[in-house]
Amino acid sequence: MRMTRLFSSALLLVGVAVLSTRAQTANADSSFDRPRAVTMSRLKEMKTAGVSAVEVSDYVFGNYQGDFDSPPHADGNPRKAYVIYWRDFPYRFVFSHEASYCPWFELPSGAALSYQMWEGNDGWGELFNEHGRRERNSFVDVIESGPRRVWVRWTYFGVNMKTGAAAYRATEDFWAFPNGLILRRQSYESLLPGDAHGYAREPIELIALEPAGKLWFDVLEQDAKTGESHAFVGLDAFTNARADIYWKSQPKPNKPFYGTSRRTGSPWKELDDARGFVGIIPFRDGSPFFAVGDASGYPHETTRMKEHSDKATGGWGWRSLSWDHWPVGWLNSQAHDVDDESYKKYPSHFAPFGLDLWSMKNEETERRDFYSLMGVGGSDVEAVRRLARAWLKNGPRGATDPARAASLSRHPTGGEH
Repeated sequence: MRMTRLFSSALLLVGVAVLSTRAQTANADSSFDRPRAVTMSRLKEMKTAGVSAVEVSDYVFGNYQGDFDSPPHADGNPRKAYVIYWRDFPYRFVFSHEASYCPWFELPSGAALSYQMWEGNDGWGELFNEHGRRERNSFVDVIESGPRRVWVRWTYFGVNMKTGAAAYRATEDFWAFPNGLILRRQSYESLLPGDAHGYAREPIELIALEPAGKLWFDVLEQDAKTGESHAFVGLDAFTNARADIYWKSQPKPNKPFYGTSRRTGSPWKELDDARGFVGIIPFRDGSPFFAVGDASGYPHETTRMKEHSDKATGGWGWRSLSWDHWPVGWLNSQAHDVDDESYKKYPSHFAPFGLDLWSMKNEETERRDFYSLMGVGGSDVEAVRRLARAWLKNGPRGATDPARAASLSRHPTGGEH
């Protein structure tokens, strides 16, 4: 009898333990809830108390009207996307499966700005190709769906365009807040240790996107006096240093994107040496920006800011060169220049600015966290400068804390108040 009671007690304890474990598991998994995907028409009707994330089943960027045969388009459902949207702001932040989930701020006009991802040394490994568009090489988890905060984790493998071989595994976290800001954390680890191709030292490139049938001069802010397009604004967060880049359209046969470039303001070295840097793309209906600095893991001594209209800054000399192989992946390529016909069918993109960590050794960039702050400002760029300064001024502890980014106040035009 005593043995029976002991056995029964043991079973009861085991049962309680199992129930407790299940409860803990359920609680742990509650933040990974996966509501059913909605359509874009349904998304337009949805409201949030602050900021929310939802999966969408039929997203297509830039008025693309063609098909989505796979390959080369994304496998499974190329129209699958995860969209972050706000109560108080008209823009959204999109992770599109067809675009390898490399996300962007999308404005009401359809123009958008992506901040790219870890690109491998020599371009050997990246995502803008057929292999990078596959779910097994790039995928998204919504950890927190709002409305007080959204947390999205993007995991991807930098893969070779020709073979699909993986060079490194990257993890990026995006925390979005009701104040319209997003804090981004980037890190990676090599899958080819000791091989230079297994490392990545270009974590950010400002890639501006325009819908099919439009080019950069259709979406960028225009100077009323000169007719030039305002392609980029660079700011030092802690001084008054500022540089502006203007492009003027001069199309050539089969190069409708061609134009000249002019830079005004402070010497570029002042910006390259800044302890806090802000980069802005002034579209006609909003100015997406990002900020980085010493405090966010980007030491100014080893971080090079590149203005792509000027090779002397370390840039590639692209100026207004535009490509249309991405975000709609119609071929297995990492480059296809816009021509007189292709841009009419496919959305296209251009890149006025980028940064690199080439002054660091490969091993110094691996398994290290790099933070940036992102948002959409208005015409007052000084408001964005003040915002970046407020984020960076308290050092690494403040710049890397999601709660600190969430506490930053800003007007709808993008400034701190």
